[in-house]
This record gives sequence, structure tokens and C-alpha cells, in this order.
Amino acid sequence: MYRFKLEALLNHRRHQEEVHQKELAEVNRKLIYEQKKLRTKKKEKRRYLHKLQEKQQKSTTVRDIVLYMNYLAKLSNEIEEQHHRVYTAGKKVEQTRAALLTIVKKRKILERLKQKEWAIHQQKMKSDERKLMDEIASARHVRKA
Repeated sequence: MYRFKLEALLNHRRHQEEVHQKELAEVNRKLIYEQKKLRTKKKEKRRYLHKLQEKQQKSTTVRDIVLYMNYLAKLSNEIEEQHHRVYTAGKKVEQTRAALLTIVKKRKILERLKQKEWAIHQQKMKSDERKLMDEIASARHVRKA
């Protein structure tokens, strides 16, 4: 009976791969969430810029314009912070993807080794079977003679 001597390690690598795939999915979801938040903030800023332009064309108080300007400045800061979050999340995705790729390569190496050992085992079994059949045939030939 054939048993791959590194089967436990191969199973461990498969488990690591699953864990990293789940982690990659999670950091991808986080990146998408952060990107969506950034788009929302940019859309809100455009909307308020448009409102400010409308207010400026109409007769409005300086106080209202200052309020809009302050809010737009706050939104600009939030957008910058959100850009940083998106960048950080993107970096995390790339790091996780690279780690997963490394683990996949290690698993594939073990699987190729297992296949090679299995092929060698199969050849040895066929060779042993041929030898046994040859011995049986020669023993019958000796008895007949």
C-alpha cells in the first residue's frame, strides 16, 4: 500500500491555502468597501460644490457661503483620509495575494512530488508483478521438464 510520506505537510499546506483564500476575500471586501466610501464622499463634495455655485449665483449671505466652504474643506480632508485608507487596503490585498501565491506554489511542489512518487511506486509494483509472474512461469516450466 502506497503512502506519501509528506501527506501531513501537504494537508497543512492545503489548509493554509484555504485560510489565506478566506483572508484575501476579506481584505478584498474591505478594499471594495473603502473604495465605495471614497466614491460616496467625492459625490457628496461635487453635490455641495454645485450647491455652493448655485448659492453664489443667487443672493445669499456670506455666512452661508462660509458654512459651505468650511464643510467642503472638511470633506476634502475626509477624502484625503479615505484615499489613504484605500491605498492601505490595496497594499494589504497585494500582500495577502503574494502570501497566497507563495503558499499555492509550495502546495503544488508537494503535489508534483506526490505524483512522481506515486508513478515510481506504480512502476515498482508492475516490475514486482512481472518478476513474480516470470518466477511462476519458470517454476511451471521446470516442473514440466
